[in-house]
Amino acid sequence: MNFSDVLKLECCELSLKANSKDETLQHIAQIIKKSPLFKNINTDKIYDAFKEREDRGSTGFGRGIAIPHCQLDGIDKFVVGIAISKKGIDFDSLDKKKSKIFVFIVGPKEDRTTHLKLLAKVSHVLKEPHVTDNLIKSSTIFNLYEEFIRHTDADSVKLSKKGKEKLMLMIVRDEDIMFDITEVLVEFGIEDATIIETQKMENLISKVPLFLGFFNFTGGSSPFGKIILLHLQKSYMNAVVQSLEMRFGDLDSFSGLSIMVVDLLFSKGF
Repeated sequence: MNFSDVLKLECCELSLKANSKDETLQHIAQIIKKSPLFKNINTDKIYDAFKEREDRGSTGFGRGIAIPHCQLDGIDKFVVGIAISKKGIDFDSLDKKKSKIFVFIVGPKEDRTTHLKLLAKVSHVLKEPHVTDNLIKSSTIFNLYEEFIRHTDADSVKLSKKGKEKLMLMIVRDEDIMFDITEVLVEFGIEDATIIETQKMENLISKVPLFLGFFNFTGGSSPFGKIILLHLQKSYMNAVVQSLEMRFGDLDSFSGLSIMVVDLLFSKGF
């Protein structure tokens, strides 16, 4: 199993905000919940599973590293996430030092073998000092994700990018949310998006003499409208959408932004 199959971008976070071990477990449960694989699993159930495992012995193994993990009924796939706390959190580590890197694993109860293999692989990777330093220094979620993948399976990053490009179109109808969208894109390291000015079809129709009287458009300034074009990998899509919905709520119920994703059959010059 490649780590690119189980490490989910939407379950990676650069600034874990927690002041205690229990708060950390609660927040990690919320991060795991972002994965679509857990849409039918209650967040409290995930937290309880992590808490039960920690009650048997801390997974804070020292050197600023913690590997919380648990097994759950009702799932058939593994999900791995990473969270960074630059200030560190008291996680009852064996060396009594604060933990800064949290790699967490949730897997099905019936697959103990794979669970043990993932734990061993994570432990092996994090033994390298330069790996932990680079993870903490990651400036974007993409950097964090790919830095870890790069050390778990040398070919997985290349494989995950081959032939899986997508074109995401964000249709923005509210000028006030542009700053929030920009913050999300920068957080993921996306700085080369293309922004197109738009106008509604009724603005054009209202200028045709044949259709005068059917629209109340007065010829003043057009309603705000922009389309943001993003060229990104398929594996990144869900994470970007999840981050936007953390800001605006369910986009199906939000009028200011809509998103479409299409297959990118051919691209040249990116």
